[in-house]
Amino acid sequence: MPRVRTLSDETVLQRAVGVFWQNGYAGTSLRDLTLATGLSAAALYHRFNDKDGLFVEALRHYADEGLVERLARLSVVADPLGAIRDFLDELIAMSLADPHHRGCLLVNTALDGAAMSGEAREVVRARLAEVERFFAKRLERAVDSGALDPTADIAANATALLGAVFAIRVMARLDPNPKRLRALSDHAIASLPRPPQSKSKGPR
Repeated sequence: MPRVRTLSDETVLQRAVGVFWQNGYAGTSLRDLTLATGLSAAALYHRFNDKDGLFVEALRHYADEGLVERLARLSVVADPLGAIRDFLDELIAMSLADPHHRGCLLVNTALDGAAMSGEAREVVRARLAEVERFFAKRLERAVDSGALDPTADIAANATALLGAVFAIRVMARLDPNPKRLRALSDHAIASLPRPPQSKSKGPR
């Protein structure tokens, strides 16, 4: 008779996310994971094959929990530039609300110098690409509505906004100063190319 699992994979992944988020991939030991999840090394390996397998699933779980709903909700906001600002506002609020100043697990992993598997790297790349596509779609709508210069380079500006996400998340870990984080967001929005007749108005 098969042994009944006492902990769901979702619970295990939620606990593993906390450890990887706090310590990083390289800084997390198998002992850290067994203590946090309450499972033995054998049980963890049975479910996820190895530490990297658990890390990959933890990255997916983290993104699904924190990113999917937000992108879906903000994608239907009527004001496309307002949706971008709202995304950055929420990013700042989340960063400031974290007493441990952990930043973003995806961004931290992208900046981590530790070696990681190709699968883990692809998860990070793909999920951050979702954010960049969100920005690109909002910028396209802003061009269509006349809120942005029709000659705007959508791809370049979407990439710059993703860079602002990195900057906000990293700065929040080093110096969680609301005014400095807001300045990063305001500058990112103000840098978007407005139509000639509205350039003097600045960001809303």
